[in-house]
Amino acid sequence: MAIDVRVNVVLGLAALACPPETGLGSLTIGVDGHALGNYIQSLHIVTTVDGATATDTFMRASQGRVFPQELKLEGHALAKVGVRVEGFANDDPLVGRPAIIRTAETTMLPASKLLRFDLDTLCVMLPPPGGIVGPTCVAPDTCISGRCTNDVVPPESLADYAPNWVAAAPDACRPANPGPPKVIIGMGQTDYFPLTDGQTLQAQAGPQGGHHIWLAVRMQNLKQSQTTTTVTATQPGTGVKVWPYSVVFTFLPGEGGFCKLYGLRFQLDANGVNFPQFLGKPLDVKVEIKDVLGEVAVGTAHVNIDRNVLPL
Repeated sequence: MAIDVRVNVVLGLAALACPPETGLGSLTIGVDGHALGNYIQSLHIVTTVDGATATDTFMRASQGRVFPQELKLEGHALAKVGVRVEGFANDDPLVGRPAIIRTAETTMLPASKLLRFDLDTLCVMLPPPGGIVGPTCVAPDTCISGRCTNDVVPPESLADYAPNWVAAAPDACRPANPGPPKVIIGMGQTDYFPLTDGQTLQAQAGPQGGHHIWLAVRMQNLKQSQTTTTVTATQPGTGVKVWPYSVVFTFLPGEGGFCKLYGLRFQLDANGVNFPQFLGKPLDVKVEIKDVLGEVAVGTAHVNIDRNVLPL
């Protein structure tokens, strides 16, 4: 994509002189605005390092895709970084007022980090007819999610840079710099309830002649949406398997940093599997959750199926 760069000051190592123990850092500025659709037609991004202009860059829709964009800054660790992003509803950012403005200040670290800007409709100051007007913020505040907020970003909150940073946007279930993913199997049709090892579950007759148990899960550090949840089960000793059940549902925020999904109708006699053989017997249940980033976590539970079936 063609990029019109008005000023591109390459910061030499001499200008970045600092105590040797601080080392060098790298900070990628990532700007995404998919929530704005095609409304923003050009961008103006200015970055500073220790108060000196590092880049002054223009992007125009007529020259290629406006979003996403990324700019990489390098300098000494502990350098102060400032960023100002202006989005325009026309193709020439030199004409007219910006429709949206976002700023940030942070500190460069001796690692490859990401400072992301997710522009959203709640901060648009010049909306299309009938649109929402966001607030006009006074520095050092900037508009985030429709509110004026101090634009300082603590360096410890910066995410590690990854090429898939656009898809890896933090959400309610997967924060920036997430830990290892976790899955805990529970039960419940209308909410998540915990399971104890060896707990007895009662199968229920379904409206179409099948028989199922209601399962639920809690997960952590996986994407909230477009995530695939797959349930399988095996009868210990005999090796008899229940036909897999797979869904793509959005998780709900829960307690303790976990998200939950309930109402998983796990049919024991799907695809012609003989149902009575599970009654009064143990069952090993496994739930695998895989998100759009390819992250996978697995949870297991050992339960028993009641001899009696709950009627419809």
